[in-house]
Amino acid sequence: MVALVVSVAAAAALGLSGWLPVVLRTDIGLVDVAPGLLTVDASARGIATLGRGYTVGAYQSGFRVSAASGTLVDTITRGSPVSAVIGEVEDRDDHPVEHVEAGLDHVRIDEVRIEPGRAAYLGEVYGEVDGATRTMPLRLTFLLTTAGVHVTAHVQGADAVVVHLDTMPGTTGIPPALPDRNLRTKGWWVVPLGGEVRAFTTARQAVVGIGPAIRTRGLDLRPDGRLDVHVWSNRATLTLSGVPRRT
Repeated sequence: MVALVVSVAAAAALGLSGWLPVVLRTDIGLVDVAPGLLTVDASARGIATLGRGYTVGAYQSGFRVSAASGTLVDTITRGSPVSAVIGEVEDRDDHPVEHVEAGLDHVRIDEVRIEPGRAAYLGEVYGEVDGATRTMPLRLTFLLTTAGVHVTAHVQGADAVVVHLDTMPGTTGIPPALPDRNLRTKGWWVVPLGGEVRAFTTARQAVVGIGPAIRTRGLDLRPDGRLDVHVWSNRATLTLSGVPRRT
């Protein structure tokens, strides 16, 4: 009887050894890119009204996009809203894998240009690469659309752009871009060609799309206190809407 129990336990352990790594896996090919410092010139701070109840606020602590119903998203508090990545992404059989050579993690916003339905923040991303300071021009554009607000983070010279958002309760995927489940504490790859308009929703009833759809995109909720959007392009886009997801 003892031998039988031992055999069963050994078999169970052997089965779990093949199952647990899949369930508990955290290395899905996304590299943790941490935000750096944010500096916003006093002339660029304040709230820009886009229209139809949508606004964007720029503060020394970060950016906030709001609808008439309330806040849609915040960038990470007291950190850079974006990072520029130098490197490449490799396609494997089951998922992409990022190879990051360097990251420019600090952001300085020097000015804002406001037009009807549009606010563009100009500055640069900077950091140290091979022992020397390197900078890249940055343009953050918030544009009012029929769907809500379209955000573009353009970093000239970057291989990838990472947008650093504050963590949002109830972050749930929207098929087919992401699975219909709570996405907390894990990393995910957005289904190719999907999710540019609808990738995930939050407890704030914000619907967020990630683009461009033709680029490799990932969503990383593993870092404590933030939600990172990875886009392998020199432009990352977010489509923000205050309309809740239909169930």
